[in-house]
This record gives sequence, structure tokens and C-alpha cells, in this order.
Amino acid sequence: MKSLHIIVTLIATMITTVAFAQYPDRAAAAKAQGKRLTVKEWKTTPDGKNKWVDHIEVYNSKGQLVEESEWGDYGRHLTWRAEYFYNSRGQLEKEIIYNERNKPSKVRKFEYDTNGVCTRRLNYSANGILNSYRQFEFIYE
Repeated sequence: MKSLHIIVTLIATMITTVAFAQYPDRAAAAKAQGKRLTVKEWKTTPDGKNKWVDHIEVYNSKGQLVEESEWGDYGRHLTWRAEYFYNSRGQLEKEIIYNERNKPSKVRKFEYDTNGVCTRRLNYSANGILNSYRQFEFIYE
């Protein structure tokens, strides 16, 4: 049972360290190079003649996702953007989500137990009012 708890804790720590990145290999590449990495995803027409930026991810030299944005209307307009902040243990501590006008729309803060497992995600409005939170319960059997 103790080994299962250790494995679950390690997996949870790894997941929160990468911070919801869709592609963990991108984070690993940034960390291996020890450099900031920007990944632009392009959409193209079937004939390949036109292309536009659809999604951008920025990783710091530690391999942590620090910014992400989605673009619409053929790359002309921001749909949303998010910034990610980490604590000294490398855990995702805060996420700020911006709307299409690049104004903060919500803030999420994360709390961890002594094993480094995320136990709560608090959801705030842009003006700092707590709207709700998610509580995570782990049951080991």
C-alpha cells in the first residue's frame, strides 16, 4: 500500500510540474536545453498556400509552461491567454486567464499537501473574489 501511495504522489507531482501542458515532450525539450522555448502551432489551408498562428505555448528553462494563448479568426484575434506561476518546489501555484481583450477574467490558485499532491483549486474572479473551489480527495484502498 505504501508503494502505491508513493507512485501516486510521484505521478501527481509530475503532472502539476508540467502544468497541464498538452505535450510533455515540449517541456522536456526546454528543460534539456536549459532555454526558454516558444512553440507556435500553425493552421494551413489544404493547399498549403495560407497559414496562420492558432496556438502558442511558452516554456521556461525549467521546462514549465509559463504562458499559453489561443488565436481565432485566422490568427488575427486573441481568443484567450493564460499565465502560469510556480512555487519554489516547482508546483503550479497560480494561473491567470485573460479574455479576448487581454484583460484578466479569472485566477486559479492551487494548494498542495505535504506530499506535494494538489488538494484544492480555488477559482477567483478577476477582482479577487472567491467564486468556488475544487477539493480533491484521494482514497487509497
